[in-house]
Amino acid sequence: MIRAMNDLDALRAQADAGDALSQFRLARRLVIGAELPADHEEALRLLDRACAQGLPVALLFQATLAATGIVRPRNFLDAIGFLQAAAATGDARANGQLATLGGVAGFSASAWLTPPAGEQMFDAPRISVIRKFLAPEVCAWHAAQGAKRLMPAPVKDSTRGVSAIDKVRSNSACGFSSVEADLVLQMTRLRIASAIDLDVSHEEPSNVLHYAVGQAYGLHFDFVRADEEQVFASELRSVGQRVATVLIYLNDDYVGGETVFPRLGWAFKGQTGDALVFWNMSAAGEREMNSIHAGAPVTRGEKWLFSQWVRERPHPLL
Repeated sequence: MIRAMNDLDALRAQADAGDALSQFRLARRLVIGAELPADHEEALRLLDRACAQGLPVALLFQATLAATGIVRPRNFLDAIGFLQAAAATGDARANGQLATLGGVAGFSASAWLTPPAGEQMFDAPRISVIRKFLAPEVCAWHAAQGAKRLMPAPVKDSTRGVSAIDKVRSNSACGFSSVEADLVLQMTRLRIASAIDLDVSHEEPSNVLHYAVGQAYGLHFDFVRADEEQVFASELRSVGQRVATVLIYLNDDYVGGETVFPRLGWAFKGQTGDALVFWNMSAAGEREMNSIHAGAPVTRGEKWLFSQWVRERPHPLL
């Protein structure tokens, strides 16, 4: 704790001295409000100073804040404007985001927020498939970003209440911050929110999943089971159950890897850009026991997924 406070004091001093990267880092902490109390007004002042110095990541973060409406009213014109300014610095990540979104002229917030209708596959649990939910270039972007920092994918340890590596799951994953400085990611999260009619604040931090040949995820529920309630009591009081899961298939050039629902006698493998939406909790708030599912082993190629869990109540920023 003492070291953390010393680190924050040093960061404040560097930010006060005019260091743009320190201004951004402190602003990000003030937005999230975990290491120190949230102060959105001070965060915006620091970001304005960092952006005035042309720091690309500060401009990208401003784009995220403008799109999500976390610290001020949502404004997509501001969001794409900040991204354009970051790209003008020559920053490769900013230029990649801008190109993926179709450039300033090709970016349409209304199109992002109007996803195609889904096809209802089952009523209990509610399962739907949304074809062509994401464009191929968006899928490629997410897979490329995920590939940069893959780690072994954990599961929830129901005895200790923490995330841990377990033999039931052998794939790798990349987790993103809910305030990731990535406008492509943020627009994807907003599109998911529109599709399921739950505010984006209910979404956990997004993940990109990777399955190599032989890798799989055994049978599991996404909700907290009845026998786990005591271990995860604090979590349930805070954000509630995982009410829904959205899986977006980022590629389709692999064999195997189906998402399998054994109690329904059904398996699904999407084409690039397709989304699978299933509700882990019924509309009445009861656990959907038939939502038990698995990721079958990949037998050829590699599988990439965008995974989004959605909570009953808003999730803290991470």
